[in-house]
Amino acid sequence: MAGNALRRRILDDIKKRGGADYLADKIGSGMTVTQLAAQYECSRSYFSRSVNEVPEYAAAMSDARHSSADALVEQGLEMVDALDGESTTQEIAATREKVQWRKFMAGSYNQARYGNRPQTNVTISVSDMHLDALRKVNSDIAALEADDRQREASAIDADYADYEDVTDD
Repeated sequence: MAGNALRRRILDDIKKRGGADYLADKIGSGMTVTQLAAQYECSRSYFSRSVNEVPEYAAAMSDARHSSADALVEQGLEMVDALDGESTTQEIAATREKVQWRKFMAGSYNQARYGNRPQTNVTISVSDMHLDALRKVNSDIAALEADDRQREASAIDADYADYEDVTDD
């Protein structure tokens, strides 16, 4: 099959160039799988499947994405630094979009470092907590007082019933 010959050629060439270290270096430097696939004149999907069937290569590519995130951020900085006072608004807008895309990819590759997790801010107000505690204590006291009134009313009813029994005799 022609596909198997291409797959063997890709894997043999990668092995000859250094194997997992070669892939880690290329991906970690910011090269994309699409760019690597173009070197072998195949689709991105075919290249990815071929490389990922070798566990060592798959692990190297996965680990290299963290370094690739750093490379993408650095590329964005270089793009911004390349702008000067004579840059047109179109050049600035195009650069802004490219930098935004690199930030997105960096966040995808290394979520812990570049991800856009929603920030959760917690505001604690001691006075609000104090008022809540007072409300809770007051409601507990009110419940106890209601129970006491109920018991007292029951005791009065019982005493009155005993009194009626004594007077009826």
